[in-house]
Amino acid sequence: MQYFFKLFSVLTIFCQVAYGTKESVFDSSIVGNDCLKKKAVESDYIPTGDNWQLGDLNIYETRNKTFNRLLIAAYDIFGYHNNTKQIADILAEEFGFRVVMPDFFRAVPWDITNFPPKNPQDLITFINTRGDWEDYVKTDVINVINHYKTNENISEFGIFGFCWGGKISTRAAIEVPDIKAAVLIHPSSVTNEEAEEVNAPMYLLPSRGEGNMLPFYMVLQEKYGSNCGHRRYDDMNHGFAGARGNFSDPLNILRVTEVIDITGNFFDRNLN
Repeated sequence: MQYFFKLFSVLTIFCQVAYGTKESVFDSSIVGNDCLKKKAVESDYIPTGDNWQLGDLNIYETRNKTFNRLLIAAYDIFGYHNNTKQIADILAEEFGFRVVMPDFFRAVPWDITNFPPKNPQDLITFINTRGDWEDYVKTDVINVINHYKTNENISEFGIFGFCWGGKISTRAAIEVPDIKAAVLIHPSSVTNEEAEEVNAPMYLLPSRGEGNMLPFYMVLQEKYGSNCGHRRYDDMNHGFAGARGNFSDPLNILRVTEVIDITGNFFDRNLN
């Protein structure tokens, strides 16, 4: 796991000023004009789902419990936020998914007022103790899937994640066989080498704060053909769809609406 924390510290701390290699937009499916007619995100949104407990793990779940396809939403290091809950709610409403957002950090996320962190080592320690995939988060993801398989008779699972949650989604697509598809939204510390290990189709949605993900995408194309995608947002900073996104800015709203449309259509193709 050492490589993960080194990369995370570099990419996360400098994401506000770091700009990756300029990439051409090479999508398998560009967002259509009908996206502009769909529900846009709101700056003063109040989540419509509810919370329940799976052991000591709190889970936010979208309102409609009748859908038989489930998406796991992996938030960013700032934990529960109305921005990411709103995206979950819209995906559920517009595309017919049950969406759950586990509180992996157990109500103690990274303090958004301390970012960039005054002491970078503190952030690395935080990820080590609360956000480590192998020691903590993997078990949570598997427990959530097993609950819905056993108690709700659901067999179709996808995962999407923001920033840190993009790394979690990548590991899930590598190590959790039940994951049928994954979407990475401005992901942190995902390496191009990991593409070789991925066992599910993916859609990559980097911002200008991430490095060049086209090599990752090319590997996905070799494995899954057109059933994968890449859309780079060079006019958006890292975090634009997460807790630090400005959902009152018109361009940010447009880009987040596109992200929702891409994500929903991609999962709709891959989950039965």
